[in-house]
Amino acid sequence: MLALLILLSCGAASAAEASRYDEHFKNYASRYFGNVLDWRLFKAQGIVESQLRSNAKSHRGALGIMQIMPATYREIQRKNHFYKTRKLSSIETNIGAGIYFDAYLFDRWNLEVSSADRIKLMLASYNGGYARVLRAFSKAGKPENDWPAVAKYLPRETRNYVDRVLHLLNAEKARKIIPSKTDQTRILASSEESPQ
Repeated sequence: MLALLILLSCGAASAAEASRYDEHFKNYASRYFGNVLDWRLFKAQGIVESQLRSNAKSHRGALGIMQIMPATYREIQRKNHFYKTRKLSSIETNIGAGIYFDAYLFDRWNLEVSSADRIKLMLASYNGGYARVLRAFSKAGKPENDWPAVAKYLPRETRNYVDRVLHLLNAEKARKIIPSKTDQTRILASSEESPQ
């Protein structure tokens, strides 16, 4: 399902093209999140951000697959010396820096919220800015400072962004659970061969 969504999102890109950056997503997700978050979350984010186009540039100046603003990248370089001499235009650096920034935001949302809400707050902060999401969080107030309460105070673009990333992630997880038609044919064939 995600392969289909990726193909639709990426235009004429092949499935091989859509998966060519998987190693970067896996590597940096593991580096910054360990096994806490699924690497496919960040790939879904890259699809929503740029349709996995390494040369993407927004009208505001955000660059690359993860659509990082140059000012944000300078902040990342100050916080993490690994990026000090690396160019944002490098595909690997762009993906790594985006996931590093996600980790930074994820840590900032280490509050009394559920894990699912923390992920949504991280994604919303990546899209709409941490300060804006923090203001929405404050407006929602305790104990209603869960995602649905906070989302009411955020722009539609940010709410849609979070929904789109999570929809892509959930589609990929569902695809892994439901065998493909080829797998179903193999399962049926092997069950017909076994003695009854």
